[in-house]
Amino acid sequence: MFTHKGCRVKSLRLLWCFAAFASAVTAPLLYRRTAESARSTRNAPGSTYMKRLLTAAVAASVLGACHFHSRAWVAQHANDKAPAKVVDDTQPVVSQAGEPARKPVREPVLETEPSSPSTASQQMTRSSIFTSDGRTVGRFLMANDVVLSFAKIAYANSGSEEVRGFARRMLTDHTQLIATMRALSAELEISPSDDGGSRDLRDFSTLQRDSLRALDGRAFDNAYVAMELDRHRAMLSMIDDVLLPRAHSGELRELLASARPIIAAHVAHAEQLQATLARR
Repeated sequence: MFTHKGCRVKSLRLLWCFAAFASAVTAPLLYRRTAESARSTRNAPGSTYMKRLLTAAVAASVLGACHFHSRAWVAQHANDKAPAKVVDDTQPVVSQAGEPARKPVREPVLETEPSSPSTASQQMTRSSIFTSDGRTVGRFLMANDVVLSFAKIAYANSGSEEVRGFARRMLTDHTQLIATMRALSAELEISPSDDGGSRDLRDFSTLQRDSLRALDGRAFDNAYVAMELDRHRAMLSMIDDVLLPRAHSGELRELLASARPIIAAHVAHAEQLQATLARR
C-alpha cells in the first residue's frame, strides 16, 4: 500500500525518466533533420535557425530532467534530520535540544603550599621534608626568636601589669630555651639552617608585628595575648608532629621533649590571661 509521499516520489521519478527518454529520442531526430535540411539548402538562411532550435531543444530536455530529479530527491528526504555538527574539543560545545549539558574537562592543576599562610600554626607545622638535624634546630630557634620579639614589644607598650608579667615570663623562658639549644648544637657540631617553614614563619611574624604596633590600650593587650596563645599551641604541634619525628640525634630529641612542658605551661598562662582580659 503506497502512501501519499511515496506516490509523489514515484511520480516525479517517472517524469524524470520520461524527460530523459524524450531528450535521448528527439535529439538524434532533430539533428538528422537539421543535417538533411542543411545539405538540401546549404546556403538557405533557415539553416542557422534550425541549428539554434536543435540546441535549445537539447538544453530544455537536459534541464527538465535535472529539475524533475531534484524534485524527487527533495521530496524523498524532506523529513530527514540534519546531522549533528562535529565540534573540535578546543571549541565551545553547544548541546542540542534535549541533550544533557556537557561539563567542560579541566586539566589537573598541581596544588602548591601557600607562601603566606594566615596563622602561625600553618608555618610551624608545615611538613617540608628535611633530613638534617640542622634544619630541626633552625626551625626551633626561629620559633623561639619570634616569641622573644613579640614579648619585647608587649613589655614596652602594654599598660596592663598582667600582660607585662606574661611578656616578662616569655622573655625569660624562651631566652633560656634558645641558649640551651645553641649550646647543644655547638656541642654536637650541628649548624642551624633555614627551610621553607622557617622563612614563612619569619615573614608572617613581620606582618603580625606591624599590625600589633598599630594598636594600643585594651586592643593591643587582647591582640598580643591571642597571638601568643595561637603561637604556643602551634609550637606544641610543631614539636610533636615535625621536629621530634625528624630528629636523628638522641640528645636533640631529649631537649625537644624537655621544652614541651615549658611551652604547655605558657599555653595555660595565656588562656588564663585571655579569660581575665575578657571579663574587663
